Amino acid sequence: MTPYSGLLFFYLMGLLLLPAVVLGLLEKPLKMYGLVFSILMLVLVFGENSQLPGLAAFFLWQAALCFGFRRCKQKPCPLVWLAVALAVFPLALTKVGEIWSAFALFRLLGVSYMTFRAVQVLLELYDGTLTELRPLEWSSFLLFFPSVPSGPIDRCRRFLGDLGRGPDRAEYIELLRRGVWKLFGGAFSAVVAGGLIWQYWLTPLPERGFAATLSYLYGYTLFLFFNFAGSSSMAIGTADLLGVRLPENFNQPFLSVDMKDFWARWHISLSTWLRDYVYTRFVRASLRGKWFKNPRAASYLGYLLNMLVMGAWHGLSPRYLAYGIYHGLLLCGNEWLDLHWKPFRKWKRGGWRQLVCVLVTFHLFAFGLLLFSGRIL
Repeated sequence: MTPYSGLLFFYLMGLLLLPAVVLGLLEKPLKMYGLVFSILMLVLVFGENSQLPGLAAFFLWQAALCFGFRRCKQKPCPLVWLAVALAVFPLALTKVGEIWSAFALFRLLGVSYMTFRAVQVLLELYDGTLTELRPLEWSSFLLFFPSVPSGPIDRCRRFLGDLGRGPDRAEYIELLRRGVWKLFGGAFSAVVAGGLIWQYWLTPLPERGFAATLSYLYGYTLFLFFNFAGSSSMAIGTADLLGVRLPENFNQPFLSVDMKDFWARWHISLSTWLRDYVYTRFVRASLRGKWFKNPRAASYLGYLLNMLVMGAWHGLSPRYLAYGIYHGLLLCGNEWLDLHWKPFRKWKRGGWRQLVCVLVTFHLFAFGLLLFSGRIL
């Protein structure tokens, strides 16, 4: 059973969401039912895909790391990086198995999203920004079904705030209204628009030829947007019905005026997660340690590292790594232009020059998706 696809999935999910709607309208706590709903949906989806044992092993592994680390977080700094490395191990095993069948021992739907949530908790425990975490709260966060298959990647403290407060009746009616709209709109975007583009635009295209590749560039970009934005919208809508306000993942990305602006609008939860937990930490550590003579070098290398991690998060095949490096170089170029070419900043503020910036940004991203798709690698 594929999440957010097919009538059977939506029928079963709708039945399991009905008690949440009743509880919300009666102003009863949704905290425990959210976890019950997630477990039941995970059993249905992962059970049919024969991945329940893998999910159980992943859950127990991350629980041992989280609550074990919480007990001894005052120990020397290297301990946190050992914990992070161990938390990432199931994800790394999955990604290696995708390119080398001899290592294909562990496959798990949504492992990328769940791993980043687990790592976030470890880092926030280490930083002291997360001080109290009960097993049921952690389980609700890690296993929250709406965002397991394709995000968004929520933040633990924000998520727990929603769980602890709970909406009153008026707030829940508004969440219910928005949730239903998000579910129907997301289904239309992912299933109808995305499906039509794939079936009638991309599938008939020849595998070779400049014209076919150019057509594929536009078709695949639109397909990925409608499919991914639609999936995110359905996840947000489902969470709304459970009283949880997941963050938006897309904000009109094709109106971006440069690549920095683009990554503030596309897959927002992933790009901000990487910014906070990879880029910012790398730059701060390099500046404190005076690793480079030119402080600006830390920022450039931070962009490259940040986007390389983003590429590897999708997979370890050359096309994903090339996609990450490509975007890292684009962000470095964006930074250089902002710092050293004043007309670039003026161009982005309005008029026909801003339109040029929007068109160039769109095509830079669309070319990156050719790398991502594997069509030209």
